[in-house]
Amino acid sequence: MIAIGVLALILVIANNILESKIKKGIEKNLDSANAVYEKVDVKLLNRSAEVIDAAISIRGKMLKVDTIRLNDIEILEYLTNKNIVIGDLRISNLEVKIFKLPKKEKDTSTSKKQNSFKNKIRIKSVRVSGGSLKIFEKDSSNHRFYSKLRDISMEQVRIDSTSLKESVPFNYDLILLNIDSLYYDLNDLQKLYVGDLVIRNDDVKITDFQLKPKFSRNEHQQNISKETDWYDLEIDSIGIQGLTWSLQNDSLKIGNSLTHIDQFNFVIYRDKLQPDDNSIKPLYSQMLREMPVLLQIDSISLTNGYLKYEEKIHADREPGIVDFSNMNFQISQISNVNLDKQDFPETVIKAQADFMETASLDVNWSFNIADTQDRFNISGELGRIAAEQINEFMKPAMNVQAHGEIEDMFFNFAGGPYKANGDMRLEYKDFKIEVLQKDGKEKNKVVSALANLIVKNKAQNSKANHKDIAVERDRTKSFWNYLWNMIKNGALKAFI
Repeated sequence: MIAIGVLALILVIANNILESKIKKGIEKNLDSANAVYEKVDVKLLNRSAEVIDAAISIRGKMLKVDTIRLNDIEILEYLTNKNIVIGDLRISNLEVKIFKLPKKEKDTSTSKKQNSFKNKIRIKSVRVSGGSLKIFEKDSSNHRFYSKLRDISMEQVRIDSTSLKESVPFNYDLILLNIDSLYYDLNDLQKLYVGDLVIRNDDVKITDFQLKPKFSRNEHQQNISKETDWYDLEIDSIGIQGLTWSLQNDSLKIGNSLTHIDQFNFVIYRDKLQPDDNSIKPLYSQMLREMPVLLQIDSISLTNGYLKYEEKIHADREPGIVDFSNMNFQISQISNVNLDKQDFPETVIKAQADFMETASLDVNWSFNIADTQDRFNISGELGRIAAEQINEFMKPAMNVQAHGEIEDMFFNFAGGPYKANGDMRLEYKDFKIEVLQKDGKEKNKVVSALANLIVKNKAQNSKANHKDIAVERDRTKSFWNYLWNMIKNGALKAFI
């Protein structure tokens, strides 16, 4: 009995000594990482430890937690190699704040203690429950980015002296990230909202995505110095499959096999009364080729979309309107990686929509991102539409209104940054044009009569085919202005 009592006493003393040693080791590592905390509690028999009210500051980054619970601590690894290996880590109410410091400023938050961090930490499983992430501009009380966390699950988290120098001070394998709200202040004019964001392994699901203007249309015009679009985008859901990301030569590389965007509503408003933006507008192939982010996306699918474009040209009139409903896109091969590869894939875009809620529209568009000459092909077909429906744009924007029907229109163009050539087939019936007075209300009878003298009124189902239609591009305008001029020039040849 005495021997058993002595042995029990020795175990208690040894347990207390080891608990004290492990506790001091944890405290030393917390101190080395610039952490402050209320208490560290170690239970050797349970191989567990708990840190209460811990906070850490590393180079403009602040992390705070209510509790950190460490389970299945590998004691032998710590005693022999001074490394901390943990089977399971539970964190409650993680709050992260990041302050964007100018690069020229000397970072005063890193102390000599952090540089003395010699141990390695490996955690097999991590679970974070609740919390938030906020990103601030320097000396600002308003956050530029905010997200509310539901939970995060990670495996094989690794921390060492090298990882502590990185933007994210640890390496990990992400299993689950669940965010129930997100806000990002994009710029002076736009802000972004997300209702839910779930990342499970390499699949991402986003719901209630919104890109919103900060100002009303009138206020927007008062906050710009040159013509800048006002836009409002809402997307019900975005699904990304096979997401990968990495750093390649200091550039972020993002890839995925499929992105599916469903139920989007996009409204664009342009005020042409503002001073022109005369900067050169590159074509999409050049923009993608020169992006600072490396992309390798196999395919993108957009379904059930609506787009409305409004353009105000006259101060005393409503804007001209065009819209596209039931929009569906299939986009394949978007990549700016390995541009020198001989068999670099061509980007192909196929789109279907209802134009002005009536006429079916099919478009096929292709270009090669690796092609420095930025050549492209675009073709399409527009089904039957009454002239009155396109008057919603023509009357306020062009001071004309039309009567009759366009039976069918087909176009096919190939071009580059400076010019495009192609052909058009147009079928129309009893097409007449009225040129309006300057007030846009009454018909200008004389000019209208002259205009209709030169409009060829074909019989129904007769065809007007025109080839070698040439268009010079205004490089200060967008690709869509370029395409509009292709179609307009072809239509004029058919009508006149």
